[in-house]
Amino acid sequence: MKLGLYHVSPAFHVTLTDFITTSAVFNSILSFNVRIKMKPWLSLKRICMRVLKIIIPALLILITASISSFAQTASNVNIKGYVQDEKTGETLPYANVTLLGTEIGTSTNQQGYFVLVNVPAGPCTLRVHYIGYIKSDIPLVAEKNSPAIAVKMKATVLQGDEVVVTAETYETVQIAKGISELKISPRGLSKLPSVGEVDIFRSLQLLPGISAANDGSSGLYIRGGTPEQNLVLFDGMTIYNVDHFFGFISAFNADAVKDVRVFKGGFPAKYGGRTSSVVELTGKSGSYDDVHAAGNINLLSGSGVVQVPMKGKGAWLTTFRRSYVDFLNSGMYDKIYDAVSGNNNGTDTDQTSSSQPGGGRGMGGRGFEQEMLVPDFYYYDFNSKLTYSFTPNDILSFSIYNGRDFLDESQDLGTRTFGPSADQGEDVSANISDLTEWGNLAVSAKYAKIWSDRFYSSFHSSYSSYNSLSSTGRSFRGGDENTLRGGFSSDEDNEVEDYTYRVDNEFQLSSNHKLEFGLGLTQASTSLNFTANDTLSILNRKGTADQFSFYFQDDFKLTPLLNITLGLRAVDYSLTNKNYWEPRASFNYKVTDKIDLKGAWGYYNQFINRVVNENILEGNRDFWLLADEELDPSFAEHFILGTSYENSNYIFSVEAYLKNMDGVAEFSQRFRRSPDMEPEDLFFLGTGVSKGFEFLAQKKRGRFNGWLSYTLANVEYEIDIFNDGDAYPADHDRTHEFKSVGSYSWGDWTLAATWVYATGAPYTAPENQYAIELLDGNTRSYIHVGDKNTNRLPNYHRLDLSMTKAFKTENLRYEFGLSVFNLYNHDNVWYREYVLDTSPIIVRDVTTLGFTPSVNFKISMK
Repeated sequence: MKLGLYHVSPAFHVTLTDFITTSAVFNSILSFNVRIKMKPWLSLKRICMRVLKIIIPALLILITASISSFAQTASNVNIKGYVQDEKTGETLPYANVTLLGTEIGTSTNQQGYFVLVNVPAGPCTLRVHYIGYIKSDIPLVAEKNSPAIAVKMKATVLQGDEVVVTAETYETVQIAKGISELKISPRGLSKLPSVGEVDIFRSLQLLPGISAANDGSSGLYIRGGTPEQNLVLFDGMTIYNVDHFFGFISAFNADAVKDVRVFKGGFPAKYGGRTSSVVELTGKSGSYDDVHAAGNINLLSGSGVVQVPMKGKGAWLTTFRRSYVDFLNSGMYDKIYDAVSGNNNGTDTDQTSSSQPGGGRGMGGRGFEQEMLVPDFYYYDFNSKLTYSFTPNDILSFSIYNGRDFLDESQDLGTRTFGPSADQGEDVSANISDLTEWGNLAVSAKYAKIWSDRFYSSFHSSYSSYNSLSSTGRSFRGGDENTLRGGFSSDEDNEVEDYTYRVDNEFQLSSNHKLEFGLGLTQASTSLNFTANDTLSILNRKGTADQFSFYFQDDFKLTPLLNITLGLRAVDYSLTNKNYWEPRASFNYKVTDKIDLKGAWGYYNQFINRVVNENILEGNRDFWLLADEELDPSFAEHFILGTSYENSNYIFSVEAYLKNMDGVAEFSQRFRRSPDMEPEDLFFLGTGVSKGFEFLAQKKRGRFNGWLSYTLANVEYEIDIFNDGDAYPADHDRTHEFKSVGSYSWGDWTLAATWVYATGAPYTAPENQYAIELLDGNTRSYIHVGDKNTNRLPNYHRLDLSMTKAFKTENLRYEFGLSVFNLYNHDNVWYREYVLDTSPIIVRDVTTLGFTPSVNFKISMK
C-alpha cells in the first residue's frame, strides 16, 4: 500500500477553465457521433418539449442537493481520493472504502474516485477492499481542504511469486452488500478450468442463479431470464451478442477487462432497457507510465495485448484475438471433431433410436436414425481504448469493440431413401446446408468530470450495432446430380443499431446520503428479412424508435443499521407514444456485524426484444425486433429477499426471488393456416413467471478457496395458442442446478476443478408430416407437433479440471496451463434435429463437447 496526493476542487463551483475544458470535450463527443453518421433526431420542437419535462426535475434536484451539500460543521472535513493498482496505476472501480471505528463508508465510482464527507477532523484509518487485491489499512490525518489521496492497492499474489498472501481478501468472487450484486476479478478467473482460455461469461455461469448447462451459448440465463434480457455494457457500449466459437466462448477478451459487476435482479434506476439483469464490464485503460505487452496462445486461438503510455497523462491499450482452427487443425480441433461426430464414444449412427416420442418405429412405419453434427468455425475480436487525463478532474476516453463469428454446420448425409417408406422411395443424395455469420461493432466516447469533492458527472456517447446472417437448407438429389427431388431453404438477415447520448451524475450530500441522477437519449433501429425457398417472404420488418429517459436515485441510511435505496426511472418511447414509469426500492438491514438482511422490488421494461423463432426440426433460432403497438414492450416485476452471513474466511448467502413477466413473445410458423396468412399474425404474446431459491457457501481466501451453490428454480410461460393456454416450461427451464468450484495453490502451481449438474432442458418434438395440395396444383408440407416443451433432454453434468504453473525471469512472466473440459466424457445433448423427408426419419442429437483437453501458454512483460 502506498499513498499519493492529487488536487480536487473542495467547493462546488465552476471555474472558467472548467467551462472551457468541459465545453471543448463535450463538443468533441458530439462530433464523434456525427463522424459515425449519427442519424437525425426528432424535430427540434419535439426534442425540446420532451427533454424539458425531464430537465426541470433534474435541475430542482441539483439545486436542492447543492444547498444541502454545504451543511458541514467546522469540526468535520472531507476525505477524497482515488484507488489504484500499485503496479500499473489503473484506477479500480467499485472498491469499498470505510472509515474504521465508524459507520461511514462508500465505494469508488467507475473512475476509481471516492469521497467520505463530514468526517471528524484528526487522525483516522481508512480500510479499502477490492476483489483480487490485498486489504489496505491507511492511517492519515483528516484535515480541512486536504488534497485527494491516491491509494495504491497491491494485487493478491498468484502462483509463481515469492510470498504467500495471508491477509484478508476476496480471491475471485465477492458478494456485494447490495441485493443480488456480485463482483468478479478477471485476473482471478485465470485459475479456473476453461475451453482454451480465460472466459469471463463461462465463469459467471458457475454462480448461483446463472445457468451453467448451456454449452451451446456463453450467454447468461439469469433467474429465468434469457440472454437478450440482460443489459451487457462494455465501457458503456451495449453489446447485443456475447458468443464466440459455437457458443462455447464469450465474446470478451479477459485481457481487455479490469472489472466485472453483475446485478442478478433488482438493479438500480441508473440501468434500464432490460428486464432481467445487468452485466457491466469496465475495460482496462493501461499503464500511464510503462509500456506493457503480452501474448497468449492455445489450441483454439491466439491473442495479444499492447499498452502504450502517453507521457504520464494517459494510455492506449489494444487487444486482438483470433481462432485459427479453420486453417490449422490442432489436437483440440480433432477432439472437437471426434466428440461432436460421435467417433470418440462408439456411437453407431446407423442404429435406430428407441428413445424418441412414438418409440423406435412410427410416423408411417419409418424408424428414427441418429446422426451427429460436425461444425466448422472461426472467430475474432478486437478492443482498443485511449484514455487521456487533462487534469485529475478531467478524463477523456475513447473505446472500440469489434467481434465476429463465422459458423458452418453443413453436412453431407450420403445416400438416403426419399419417400414415404424404404420400399416405396427413391435413393437420393441428401445434404444439409447451415451457414451463419454474426458480430458486434461498438464505439464510445466518455468524458468524466469531478466538479467538486462531492459532485461527479460523466458524459457518454456511443454507437453499437449487431447483425446476423443465416442460411439453411435441405436438398435431395437423385440419379442425375442436377435433378432436385425435394428440399427447402430459408434465409434470415437481422440487424440492430443504436446511437446513445447519456449524462450521469453523482452527488454525495452527506456521509449517509447519496444522490444519483441522469438523462439518456437513444435512437434504435432493427431490420429483419426472413425468406423461404428464395422467393417466399416469411417476415420483412423494419423499425426505428427514439427513447428518452431520466432516472433519479436516493441512497441513504435511515438508521446506523438500515440502508434504503429509492429510485425512479422514467422512459418516453416513440413507437408506442407512451411514458413508462419504473419505481424501484431496495434495503439492507444489518442484523449483526456478520449478518445482513436484504430485499428489493422494482418495475423493468424492455423496448428491444429478441423473439424466439420456433423451429421444431432444427432447434429454435431468434431475432431482434423493436417493440411497437403490435409487439408490446416486455415487462417484469422483481421481488427479492435474502440474507447473508460473512466472517473473515467464509460467506453463506441465501436469496429467494419471484419475477412476474408480461410481453413474452414467440414467432411460430406451425400455426400458418394458409400461404396468404400475414407474418404479423404469427407473433404470439403471453405472460411468464420465474421463481426460485439460491444458496451459496464460499471460502473466500487462502491456499484453498472456492464455493458450492444450489439453485431450485421454475420458469413457466403462458401463451394462449400453445398447450390450450396452459402454462408450460420455458426452453431454458432447469429445475435443479448444483455447482462446485474449488482452487488450491501450492508453490508455483494452482489446481482447480468445477462440477456442474442440471436438470435437462425441455423441448418440443414433431409427431408427423403431411402434405396438402393447393388449388394451383402445388403441394405444401405441414408438420404436426406435440404439446409445447412436454419432453426433456437427458440431465446435464460434467467435470472440468485445470492445472497452471507460473514462473518468471528478470523481465518476463510466463504462465502455462492445462485444462480438461468434461473429464469423464459425458454426452450432453444440446438439442435435437429432425429430418422427416427420409426413411428412416433422421433424428440428430447435437451434443456439446465431450472429453476435451486444452493447453494454454501466456507470456507478458513484468
